[in-house]
Amino acid sequence: MKWLLGIVLRILKYLLLLLLFVEASSFLIVSVSNYIIYGHIHEGSRVRYDPYALFLNTEGQRHTAYNASEPGAEDVTIWMFGGSTMRGATDYDALTIPSLLAQGLNAWGANTRYTAVNFGENSFNGLMETKYFQKIMVENPDPKPNVIIFYDGANEYVYFAQHGHYGHHGYRRVRGLIESYRSSPFGLVKPFAAALHASFTKELYDKIMQVFVPIEMDSESLRRFVDDSEKRYDYMDAQARAVSARFILFWQPALWVETAEVAPAVRGIEQKGLISSDRFKIMRRNFMTVYGALAERLQRKPYFVDFRNVLCSRTEPAYQPDGVHLTDSGRRIVAEAMRVEIENRLNKPGERS
Repeated sequence: MKWLLGIVLRILKYLLLLLLFVEASSFLIVSVSNYIIYGHIHEGSRVRYDPYALFLNTEGQRHTAYNASEPGAEDVTIWMFGGSTMRGATDYDALTIPSLLAQGLNAWGANTRYTAVNFGENSFNGLMETKYFQKIMVENPDPKPNVIIFYDGANEYVYFAQHGHYGHHGYRRVRGLIESYRSSPFGLVKPFAAALHASFTKELYDKIMQVFVPIEMDSESLRRFVDDSEKRYDYMDAQARAVSARFILFWQPALWVETAEVAPAVRGIEQKGLISSDRFKIMRRNFMTVYGALAERLQRKPYFVDFRNVLCSRTEPAYQPDGVHLTDSGRRIVAEAMRVEIENRLNKPGERS
C-alpha cells in the first residue's frame, strides 16, 4: 500500500509542477505581449470597483481642454463615451479626441459655445458604456447633454474574438467569482475555482482563440451578438431622445479593418511596426468579420456614422503599433471628422471667427 501511495503522491507532485510551469509560462507570454503592444506588462489601467459600471479608472474622469469658458447665446454639451481611444492614449489632456473636438467646434461662430465631457474609460465597449451612462444619469442628472457620442468598434471585435459573445475586459475573472461556486463540484473550493478562471493560462487561452481560431460569419453566437448590440444601441438612441439629446455612434477606424487604399509610403512605415495586420491573418479576418457584421446591421440606423476608412487619406502614420490607438495626427483627423458630422446634424454650420 505504501508503494501505491508513493506513486500517487509522485504523480500529484509532477502534475502540480506541470501546472505551475504552464501558469508561469502563460504569465511570461501574456506579460511580454502586453509590453510589446501597450508599452507595459499590464493590459488596461488601474481600476476601482463600481456597482454600476463594474470598474472605473482610479484616476477618475479625464479633463477636456478648449471647452467654452463663458456662456454663449446657445450652449451645447456633448457627452463622449468610448474605450481607451476616447479617453486618449496620450499623456496630454489637450490632445485627446474630446479636447480636439472642443477646440474645433469652439473655433466656429460665437453664437454657440460647446462643452465636451470625456467619459472614455480604458477597456470599455458599448456594453460597459451603456452601464456607465446609466450611472451618470442616476447620480448626476443635471445638466442634461445635448449630444451623446459612443465611439465603438475595436473593443467589440476584440472581446467577441476572445470570448465568443458580448464579453468585457476581465470577463473570466468576474464570471469565475460569481459562478464558480455552483458551476461544478470543484466550485465548492471557491477560492481555487475563482483563481483558475483568473489565471494567466485562461487569459492566454482567450488570446490564442482570438489569434488562431477563425470566426464564421454565419455562426449562431455572432448572430446573437449582433442582435444584442443592435438592441443596446437602439436603447441608447431612445434614452437620448428622452432627454431631448442626439445619439451618435461613431464606428471607429482601426488599421485591422480598413478597406480603402492608403498611400504606399505610409502603409510601408506602418507595416514595419511590431503589430502588423499582415502577420496575423486569422486575427485580422476575425476582427473584420465581427466589425463588418455589426456595421452592416447598423448602417441604416439614423445614429450610425461609419468611420471605418476615415483615416485612409492620411499622409503620415495615424496608428500606434497596436493598430487601434491613434497618434496625435490620427486623433486630429478623427476629431475634425466628428466636428463636421456634429455641425451637420445640429444644422448649425458656422463661419470661422
